[in-house]
Amino acid sequence: MLIVALAIAAVPSVSFAVQCVPPQGLDRFHGAIGEIEANRRSRPLTILHLGDSHISLDNFTRGLRKRWQEAYGDAGRGLMPGVPYRYYAPDGFDAGMSGAWDVASSLPADASGPFGIQGFRVSSGDASAVMTLRSEQPVTRIEIDAYGGPGTGALLLKLGDAAALKLQTHRDVPGLVRLSVPAANVRNVRLSPAGGGAIHILGWSVSSPATPGVRYDSFGVVAATASITERWDANVVRQQIAALKPDLVILGYGTNEGYNNDLDLDGYRRLVAGFIRLVETAAPDTSLALLGPFDGARQGTGAACGEGWATPPNLDGVRGVLRSLAAARGAFFWDGGAAMGGSCAADAWAREDPPVMYADRVHLRPAGAERLSAALWAALMEKGQDGASCEAARRINYKDRQ
Repeated sequence: MLIVALAIAAVPSVSFAVQCVPPQGLDRFHGAIGEIEANRRSRPLTILHLGDSHISLDNFTRGLRKRWQEAYGDAGRGLMPGVPYRYYAPDGFDAGMSGAWDVASSLPADASGPFGIQGFRVSSGDASAVMTLRSEQPVTRIEIDAYGGPGTGALLLKLGDAAALKLQTHRDVPGLVRLSVPAANVRNVRLSPAGGGAIHILGWSVSSPATPGVRYDSFGVVAATASITERWDANVVRQQIAALKPDLVILGYGTNEGYNNDLDLDGYRRLVAGFIRLVETAAPDTSLALLGPFDGARQGTGAACGEGWATPPNLDGVRGVLRSLAAARGAFFWDGGAAMGGSCAADAWAREDPPVMYADRVHLRPAGAERLSAALWAALMEKGQDGASCEAARRINYKDRQ
């Protein structure tokens, strides 16, 4: 898994009574936090996290989201379209889908058609097809990312008990269609095709009442590598990220690449660098973070861990590529393998009683995910370049302002 946190350009430092020097590459992110704490900002602190199976469910992201939203409020989150894969169950939401929907994934090498940052596309022209969402928290706005064109149709959007709204995705020129609709603190949302052609839903998001709050969008595709980004529509991705205006972009790829003995590390460097450039173009004011992949083990070749388990050799190679990319660009880099304890830590975690990693030595059990989530939180939020705790400094300063 990866994070790249880049400071794209110098920003004025935030002054604290107790001095906090943010980790390298996170100046803009910490600057945005400082603006919220100084009551100089009304829009949410926004984080976009893209990656693989480690974030396809909320086991790992849950701890980060909880900590951010407990500190600054829950401003909502972005969601996958409908139920794009089995077991999709974002915390705080009950997502449903019935009827004739076509679900397309950008994971296959021959995937075609438009995809955005969510990595999936859900399409239907059948009026009996229904997509539903129930939120535990009241919803104040719904945003829909659709792909429109000359042959696309309308959709019906029903918010709570209000009359359904008919919204058009037809466009003369194919491209991203962003629909934003205010909602009166509803909890139930329903979407369906409304004629005129098929609709193609790339994703949707909900806003909650907290102001400014934190919006943390996490989109993970099982078995994905960074190459999945090459199958996304660059114009769609650019527009989505630009509209989101993230304060931090986290890239969480690298595990599956590390299990590939034939990986071309030079080619991998070029691929990741290319996507970073796209992110920078779309969001020049963001901090960008790269996560080096967690430790893993398998039966077969690699550094022996015992009882036939071995560390795939390219996990460390991938970390090296990401570390050097971060260093060259003044970015933040976090080594997920080192945070676990280094080589063979995955095997050790799987042998703990109770185990905190599944027997495959790839995926984290909830307790292991929370352990690493806390470590990443500390790296992003607490330990500055001078070793001081930024979070402690902010608590002191916030108390002084009360």
